[in-house]
Amino acid sequence: MPLGITQYGAFTQLTAQMIALAIAQAGFATTGNVYYLDPVNGNDNNNGQQTTQGVEGVGPVQSLAAGYALLVSGNNDILVVIGNGSVAATVRMSISATFTWAKSAAHMIGISSGSRFSMRSRLAPLTVGIGFAGPQFTLSGNGCFFANLEFFQGYATGVANQINVSITGKNNVFKNCQISGMGDATSAASAGSRSLVIATDENFFDHCVLGLDTISRGALNATVELKSGAARNAFEDCIFPALVSTAAAGLAVLVAAGGKIDRMTIFKKCLFYNAAAFSGGVAGTGVIQLPAAAGGALLLQDCTEYGYTDWGYDAASKAETLVTGPVPTANTSGIAIVNT
Repeated sequence: MPLGITQYGAFTQLTAQMIALAIAQAGFATTGNVYYLDPVNGNDNNNGQQTTQGVEGVGPVQSLAAGYALLVSGNNDILVVIGNGSVAATVRMSISATFTWAKSAAHMIGISSGSRFSMRSRLAPLTVGIGFAGPQFTLSGNGCFFANLEFFQGYATGVANQINVSITGKNNVFKNCQISGMGDATSAASAGSRSLVIATDENFFDHCVLGLDTISRGALNATVELKSGAARNAFEDCIFPALVSTAAAGLAVLVAAGGKIDRMTIFKKCLFYNAAAFSGGVAGTGVIQLPAAAGGALLLQDCTEYGYTDWGYDAASKAETLVTGPVPTANTSGIAIVNT
C-alpha cells in the first residue's frame, strides 16, 4: 500500500500512516489487508487501495458490496469507510433486501470525527422508497470488529416489523457505534420492530448508542431483543435513547414470551433514557421485559434509567432482573438483588 501523500477527494493529504493511526485509535490492530470505501469519490472498478495519482483503477471503491467482496474471511482484513462530515458520504444500502456480512474475522472501521451520536461514517438505506420487514444488516460471521459507524434504518415509507441489525454470529465487537432502528413513523408504531436482534453468544458492545429518540414509539417494540438462548453478551458504557408516546411502549431490552437467554447478559454503566419528559411523550412502564424462567441472569451493574416507571415492565420482568450499584429504592450497593 503506497505510503505517500495522496490526492483523491476525501483522501487529500491523508497518508497511510494517518489511517493506521486512526485504526489504532479505534482500539484495533491487524495483520490483514486494509481496503477503502469512499461513498462520494470512490469507484467500484477500483482495487480498494489508496490512490496512486495517475494510476487507473487504484483507489477506493464506492459501494458496500464492492468493499465487502475484497475482504477474505479469516484474514483479519479491514474495510475503512471514509466520511466527509455530512450525510452525503453515507454508504447506501438496498431498500428491498438484507445485506449479509458472513465473513469471519473481517472488520469495518469508520473514519470520521468519532462523535458519540450519528457518526458521519454511516450505513443507511436510500431515502426514497418503501422499507421491508426483517433485518437490513445481518452479521453471521464470527470474530468481527466494527467501530465508529452508524447503522441507520428509516424509510420514506416504512413497514411493520422492521429490524435494523441482526446478529447470528459469535464473538463480534461493536465499539463507538450507533445502531439506530425505527427511524420512520410506521416501524416505530409496530410491535415487531427492533434496532438490534441478538440470537447468539459472546458479542460485546462498548461505548455504543442503541436506538434513537427522534421518532416517537407507540408500540411495545424493543431496541434490543435477545433470543435463541443467547449467552454472555455484554454492553458497557452504552446509551439506549428512546421517545415513547404511550406507557406500554418502547422497551429497551426484550426476551419475548417463550424465549430464552442463557448464562448471563451484562449491562455495565449503561444509560436507559426516554426523552418523553422533554418532548411531549409519557413515561414508559419499564425498561426491560422478560418472561418467567428466562433461562439466564440479566445483570445491571451501575446503570441508570430515566423516563421509565421501573426497571421491569411487569412482575416477571422484575423478578428476573438483577441490579447492582446505587439503587435508590433499595439503597444497596455492590450486591446483586432482585429488582423490587
